[in-house]
Amino acid sequence: MIKKDYINSAQELFNSLGGYENIISFMHCMTRMRFQLKNWDIVNEEEIKKASYSTGIKKNVGGNEYQVIIGMDVKNFYETFCKINNYDIDGKTIIDKNIKVSSDDINFVTKQNDEISKMKGKFRVKGITNKCLSFISKVFSPIVYPLIGYGLLLTIWSLLTVEWNGANTSAGDSVHFLGQFADILNVLTSTFSLFITIAVGYTVFKAMRCTPIYGILIAVVLTAPGLINMGDVKPEEGQTILGQYPGWTLFGEGTTYPFKINFNGLMVPMIIVAIFGAYMERWTSKIKNVTARNILSPVLIIAVTFLFSVFIIAPIGMLFTNYLSISVNWLSTNYIAKYIAVPLIGALYGPLVITGLHHSLTPIILQGQAMYGATIIQGLCTLSNVSQGVATIAFVVLNRKVKQLKELGISNGVSAIVGGITEPSLFTVNLKHLYPLIACSIGVFCGSLVLVASNTYALQGASSIFGYLMFQHKAPDATGVSTWFGGGFLWGAISILVSCCVTFLMTIILGKVKYFSQRTRNLLLEDFNEDIFELKKTYKENKKIKTNRV
Repeated sequence: MIKKDYINSAQELFNSLGGYENIISFMHCMTRMRFQLKNWDIVNEEEIKKASYSTGIKKNVGGNEYQVIIGMDVKNFYETFCKINNYDIDGKTIIDKNIKVSSDDINFVTKQNDEISKMKGKFRVKGITNKCLSFISKVFSPIVYPLIGYGLLLTIWSLLTVEWNGANTSAGDSVHFLGQFADILNVLTSTFSLFITIAVGYTVFKAMRCTPIYGILIAVVLTAPGLINMGDVKPEEGQTILGQYPGWTLFGEGTTYPFKINFNGLMVPMIIVAIFGAYMERWTSKIKNVTARNILSPVLIIAVTFLFSVFIIAPIGMLFTNYLSISVNWLSTNYIAKYIAVPLIGALYGPLVITGLHHSLTPIILQGQAMYGATIIQGLCTLSNVSQGVATIAFVVLNRKVKQLKELGISNGVSAIVGGITEPSLFTVNLKHLYPLIACSIGVFCGSLVLVASNTYALQGASSIFGYLMFQHKAPDATGVSTWFGGGFLWGAISILVSCCVTFLMTIILGKVKYFSQRTRNLLLEDFNEDIFELKKTYKENKKIKTNRV
């Protein structure tokens, strides 16, 4: 929380320490700001010692820490220091949006980046929706790489334990070493939903610029062994989960409320609870008495958030999360609906990336995976990202006479295929020329039909060509469907090939349509000062001359 009383003090300390040129990074503890500095000799210690915000200096030479003692309100001073001096809350990242680039420094890459920024500005959703999407991105971005590692480990475990030809036919059953190795991998992968739930608590608090340790603590409390997972409650026929769920009888015997709901795997409710906890921290930070604040804040943040969770969010979240995942799974497995809904999501994934709305699928993917063990939606992301790169490369092939286009198109296409980074392809080629984007949507729709027809599921992880490793040999038992003969790896590969081939062919076909070819001619003439029609005409004339000579 920024305090007006500390604004001038934060600027003074920044200047006394030597500014950006001397400060490497910094953090805070209970009473001190701890700085990593390049050169201690240039620090104006006299100014710091006599300043009102400081009660002293301590130098930890061995740990290379220059410590400025602030007092019990150091957290607010730290946040003010970050904000006033343009630092991110991590204490090392400088946020500077006013960097000026001279015309001499502008090169091809810079122009491309500027163009991408302008295109994003046109298509990004604005207002509260944009803020929500940005928040979701901040919450889930730090978890992506651990998820990729988890997905690879789980893929290996799946290959070792899948029964290829009936009972006891897995590699782990056949070879003792492989069986023991599979058990080790099972230990590493079985706590995924617990990790992701606790990680969400941490990232929400961090995204809201609050103390992340509270997010971890709240998440750990709400996933404690004394609480009951939704999947462990099995209502009998004619009974409801609410009628069978264990709970506390605070209001007398016979009245079971609140329920002992474990938040393990409940992504959306955990996000809401963490947001509430973050606001509780902001509210308690307004307590003026420092001693009272330090004593009451932890108690209020944890206790009030817990009560809010079990009395209000848990019952609502249990129903919402449960039926959301059931709905998505129904759309993925219903004999009719899966051929409409899922391919449409796949076809629209590219346009969703343009607007940023694709981040809204992340909680659904994670929730579906936590509930069923895998999700069909992840496969759509892989198909779309790879096909975006293929569409860009097909566009380059169609307009290969423009030599400068090769550098742009090939690098951006490979980036989408290998790295899953589609924005360069989308904003510089596919969306700009329109028909590659349309071709990609058609290709992904076709590939998605193969994916859903074969019931091929995947783990959350890489969304590039390496997303192939995320496909599962068979659909999770909880989904109630079976993957076609040959397994998910075979049909996952076929769906990628179908999507890419259709995308490539449709890009070539649509590129020859008069409206699109004329539009592309004008854009390439503007960008590269090359007339694609004239280049093709010249090429044909030269080829005719060579043929006549022969």
